[in-house]
Amino acid sequence: MELDQRLKTLATGQSVADAIASYIHAQGADTPDPIDEAREESEAIVEIMFLMAAVDGHISDAEIQQLRASIQAIEDMGAIDGVAVEPMLESFTRGLDTEGWSQRLNDAAARVRAPDARSFAFRLAAGVAFVDDFVAHAEAAAIDSLAAAFEIPKDEAQAILRDVHDTLFGGPANDT
Repeated sequence: MELDQRLKTLATGQSVADAIASYIHAQGADTPDPIDEAREESEAIVEIMFLMAAVDGHISDAEIQQLRASIQAIEDMGAIDGVAVEPMLESFTRGLDTEGWSQRLNDAAARVRAPDARSFAFRLAAGVAFVDDFVAHAEAAAIDSLAAAFEIPKDEAQAILRDVHDTLFGGPANDT
């Protein structure tokens, strides 16, 4: 399976926009513009993927390719559209340089509110960490930090990580 197809497989399930709408409805919140809320949450998910790529101090070409493919998958789901990738990455880089990795992660994670969107973001961020089939110590710590920020229980996080790895590189989920 080509990398693009594997990435799209990771992005299956409830769309981010649907997850956000579900969250807003469940909270009974009246927001001025649910479209803006969905875009904000989607951009936070993209920033989380960027932070996962940047955590070891170097963003590889494979991580950039994964990040771009994931952004495209989010766009294909209708959660965001017309993303200018380069300006977005430049903005994320400035925030990272100014505020630091932990602060940016906490800020971005706080903007991803719906449980389904958090699981989706965790899945995509893991895909960025796994893209080269090697997880550096910094990436492993970042995955743990993200799971904690999203309040994803350890067993659930491990199941998601196994599924992401199997999806990207073949394994039990792809042996049919």
